[in-house]
Amino acid sequence: MPPEFLRASPVLEKIQEHQFEAYFVGGSVRDVLLSRAIHDVDIATSAYPEEIKKIFPHTIDVGIEHGTVLVLAGPTEAEHYEVTTFRTESKYTDYRRPDHVDFVRDLAEDLKRRDFTMNALAMNVDGQMIDLFNGISDMEGKIIRAVGLPEERFNEDALRIMRALRFCATLNFGIEKTTFSAMKSHAHLLKKISIERIFIELDKLLLADDWRRGIELLVQSGAWEYLVGFDLTGLSKMLSSLSKDFKFKNSAQAWAALLLNFDEQNIKDFLRKWKVSNEFIMSVTNLVNAYRQENWNLTSLYRFGLENCQLVDDLKAATGRKIDFDKAIKIDQALQIHHKSEIVITGADLMQEFQLKAGPELGKCLKKIEEKIVKNELENERQMILEFVKDKVEN
Repeated sequence: MPPEFLRASPVLEKIQEHQFEAYFVGGSVRDVLLSRAIHDVDIATSAYPEEIKKIFPHTIDVGIEHGTVLVLAGPTEAEHYEVTTFRTESKYTDYRRPDHVDFVRDLAEDLKRRDFTMNALAMNVDGQMIDLFNGISDMEGKIIRAVGLPEERFNEDALRIMRALRFCATLNFGIEKTTFSAMKSHAHLLKKISIERIFIELDKLLLADDWRRGIELLVQSGAWEYLVGFDLTGLSKMLSSLSKDFKFKNSAQAWAALLLNFDEQNIKDFLRKWKVSNEFIMSVTNLVNAYRQENWNLTSLYRFGLENCQLVDDLKAATGRKIDFDKAIKIDQALQIHHKSEIVITGADLMQEFQLKAGPELGKCLKKIEEKIVKNELENERQMILEFVKDKVEN
């Protein structure tokens, strides 16, 4: 049993002391069997939320209407566990969340509502596995299979289509035939899903080791048609242009590659439709603009930064271009400054020294100083800068 489960075991044991069932469930159990890192330890129980709150003195109602209570078993966040009551679910009229849930005492009822067999596993405190839907066998065969009737699972929650594609990419699994058929016939329901949720799954897919498999299945399933701004020609171009062993280093690099292959000109408008942060939009925009720069020089290294230039070099190399990876490093080392805040003189200094007034002219002067220092045409030294400005003011 992994240390994460051992640390959480007292929570299960305490629930059992009060004559209720408790199990580790879902993705953490799957990841234990696959020898993958565990991120969240989820616990399912026959105890109802109010009963859990009586057992543990410190809890938070994080989703009590759906049966989830956060148990604070210790002072650190690693000792906080979401404990959820076994439940069944009603119709999903919004194709994302059930209209209401009913709490039950039966583990089997809870497990059969889950998405895929590999996620419908439970483990008790002694390490015994409960596998009612042959999830272990499917994992051994590297197969993603919906629990029960695939049409029902995807009709309940269309985001499961993107989750299946993401799991293919992260686990290097295939998709069982009837499950994939149901994904194709229900792909249109992705229009009902919030774009923020789709972004999370797609982003994880792109950062997976086998992102190519994920993109190929995205195309084959037809799900790509319901992703805002996606282009079949661009997806095909991305698959054919990047080397087979290439892996994206971060999200901005992955989305920059998408947009470059889509030949998207208005990066900001495209990404705003995906409701991502302004910071992320800026990161992707910088990478796309840097990629379109033919050669590195002092100005481009200063503008984009060494890390972005190296990410661009990686992308260009992945398309078969011959890249001198040391060039960006050498140019970066030749820069006197990497941000205008490193300039040794300020606007206030110039105003005092030359009786200049705040305004556009002062701004232009500061910008000129910055440009000259970046190009190594002016030394970032106070007296040298003052002499440069003096010459400009007097002439």
